[in-house]
Amino acid sequence: MFQGPPDPIFLAILHEALEHVRDCDLVQFRDDYRPTKAERQELDESYSDLYPKLVPFFSRPKLVRVIDNLLRASRADDLYVPTDYHWLVLYVCLEMYCDLHNDDATGTGDRVGAYEIEAIDFDAIIDRFFWDTDFLFGPGLLQAEEKNPGFLRVSRQAWKIAAGLRPSPSDSRLRPANRSEVPAWWREPLAKAPVSGYVGPYPLREPEADEN
Repeated sequence: MFQGPPDPIFLAILHEALEHVRDCDLVQFRDDYRPTKAERQELDESYSDLYPKLVPFFSRPKLVRVIDNLLRASRADDLYVPTDYHWLVLYVCLEMYCDLHNDDATGTGDRVGAYEIEAIDFDAIIDRFFWDTDFLFGPGLLQAEEKNPGFLRVSRQAWKIAAGLRPSPSDSRLRPANRSEVPAWWREPLAKAPVSGYVGPYPLREPEADEN
């Protein structure tokens, strides 16, 4: 469940980002192919080099399962509540994909799903759709708490991430949202967005208010 209503263009970017990381960087082989020990070791080494922010918390196979769960949840009709571990995975995958897309390094040109998108503004996406980025504080969060005990209000998972702890099974579970947690904007029609074709830069500019 995102901070703002996810339009179809953002969802296309999100799905491409998760699938790119999964298929191109973490798996690289068909799902029915069993890699050799040497191939698995090579994949693990590549994963360590490409995703240092995720390595302390997820083995490569575990991260594949987390991404699969995120893809299923993002395509479901129901809403799910991610933990900060999920937000961290989403952040890193989007960051990697946006950088590759903007550098024309995805191998698909400007194509993102059914769209043609020029530059993707990663920082604007985070500002629009992420509630916060407490999961990025790292050890500095623990130092700040030591200096001002009880002052910071962050999630239990953000504290665990700051301490470098791997997620427990409950930390890795996407919980269905309760009715009381569903924001009012989710029940309202989303702003119109093209279902395919040329988009230009993304996010789209908000329409300017009529001064008259």
